[in-house]
Amino acid sequence: MPTRPTPKPTPTLPPRRPYAALPILWAMLVLVLTLTPAQEMPITPVWELLSFDTAAHAGVFVVLAGLSWFSLSRQRRWPRLARHAGLVVVVGSTLFGGLIEVLQHTMGLGRNGDWTDLVSDAIGAAVAVGVLTAWARWHAHRASSAVAVFWVVGAAVALSAAPVPVNAQDMPRVRRTIEKLASPQMHGRGYVNDGDKKAAAYLRGRLKELKLEPLADDYTQPFVLDVNTFPRVMRWKMAFGDKRRQLPALKPGRDYIVTATSGSGHITNVPLVGLDTAIFAGSLQNMVAQQRLLEQPLKQQALLLTARDQTRLSTLPVNLRQHLNSAAAWVKLVPKLTASLASEQSPRIEIELLSHVKPKQGAIIIRGTSMSEPEKLWLTASVDAELRRNYQTQNLAAVVRGTTQPDSFLVVTAHYDHLGQMGKDVYFPGANDNASGVALLLELAAYYARPENRPACSVAFLLFGAEEAGLVGSSYFVAHPLMPLQRIKFLVNLDLLGTGEQGATVVNGRLLEEPYRRLVALNDAHHYLPQLAARGRAANSDHFPFSEAGVPAFFLYTRGGSTAYHDVNDRPEALSLAGFAGAFGLVRDFLNGMDAAK
Repeated sequence: MPTRPTPKPTPTLPPRRPYAALPILWAMLVLVLTLTPAQEMPITPVWELLSFDTAAHAGVFVVLAGLSWFSLSRQRRWPRLARHAGLVVVVGSTLFGGLIEVLQHTMGLGRNGDWTDLVSDAIGAAVAVGVLTAWARWHAHRASSAVAVFWVVGAAVALSAAPVPVNAQDMPRVRRTIEKLASPQMHGRGYVNDGDKKAAAYLRGRLKELKLEPLADDYTQPFVLDVNTFPRVMRWKMAFGDKRRQLPALKPGRDYIVTATSGSGHITNVPLVGLDTAIFAGSLQNMVAQQRLLEQPLKQQALLLTARDQTRLSTLPVNLRQHLNSAAAWVKLVPKLTASLASEQSPRIEIELLSHVKPKQGAIIIRGTSMSEPEKLWLTASVDAELRRNYQTQNLAAVVRGTTQPDSFLVVTAHYDHLGQMGKDVYFPGANDNASGVALLLELAAYYARPENRPACSVAFLLFGAEEAGLVGSSYFVAHPLMPLQRIKFLVNLDLLGTGEQGATVVNGRLLEEPYRRLVALNDAHHYLPQLAARGRAANSDHFPFSEAGVPAFFLYTRGGSTAYHDVNDRPEALSLAGFAGAFGLVRDFLNGMDAAK
């Protein structure tokens, strides 16, 4: 069994360049000019349609905003500022312009503050940011953002920033891929509003752009599944005491979710009752409590379950469990909302409620409100659930044919699906899980599609659907392979690649010792990731059906950073992508070492 690699320090970032000095120096120059006493200023020309002063203000702030945008977008210390550079620059430039007008008004310079100048400042900043943002989106792959800035401001400055090398990933494109897949238009890439099909159509277009060869008609391998969905109504509220004291408004996705198996229903002011924990005890006390529960009608009651209750339900007698199933609703108290998918549907409403239980104090804390245990709780809820039978979805499959070993395959996989929607207004973005893995797969596909990187053996790229439904897509592929499984030399599955501050974990690393040692050696040589950790067999992603069929496979995922998982907080802005470049280099070199290189 391989030894755990010694943790490596975080990879050294490129040397910092003093980009911030550019807008700072320009701002100092602007202050000197605008705070010069009026009698010392030269006479400016008079224009008929537009005052020279107004035009000058706008022009000065075009330059200031351009330099500021460039400086913010290039820095790496504050990634959130870099991602929202446009908004920060417009607001900051406008505030700076306001400061100038206040100083001119109060310093007795013979110059008056003018609100029209402030408007000109804001317009100039907005124009610069708008042009730069549009240019960066359309032309990021052709030139560095430094050139864009100086084209707009009209200055030609030679910078040492180099273009993206042909062997590296395109990080602006990576961000765009993740943002697109996690956008509301994809509906969480699930089974409401054809979210899975919209995501597949987008990815199909990306594969065509790369001119990859399809492994199936139009890159598509269809299959069907049963899945419980929540397409429409999602409402609920709680009251306690005399029903007139309402709990603060609870938001779906933030304060509660329905369980994957929840059924449809509508209940109004149904009492919420907890379990007598004596039903789990032994001897006579246990029997008395269970008999008392059996005599209690539950069809017009909602059952309140703590996490500990849920783990012990399976220990109860069958007749008691059947009686509990007759309740109008189940409300499960959980410390974190974690959504999932199911192929079955319960006859009752089932809700998971974000809460904190303090049993010693006899209280439940919900949204900061403490409700004592003896106090009566009342539930009103409406849930629209639809169990979709034989829903047709799809895998996507493409290949770059090898130059000398076209019938031998290395395979890169990632699942593109996620949890979809929960009601009309809530969707699960799935940025880390697994828009990030899809983005890395596409970058590897772009690398091998280039003529200079054409592999010796074939490299296949598989995008699986219905992973979140229980590895359905990958299991279907293994049962109906588009290439002989015995011809697969190795498979690398990519899932949860949006972080990386603490390195990465390699599932099956403890089983496939020799390939794992080579992976560690590559990481040691190039310092791609701070650390690699080996893990054993795990049925936690799409590598598993292949491993069980005898295909050698790794599942790589990064650690650290955002902890959002299967919830509404798994958004693009939460991802640092700290280990993305390293993961790209590591997987590329590993595949090349497995004869993908010529």
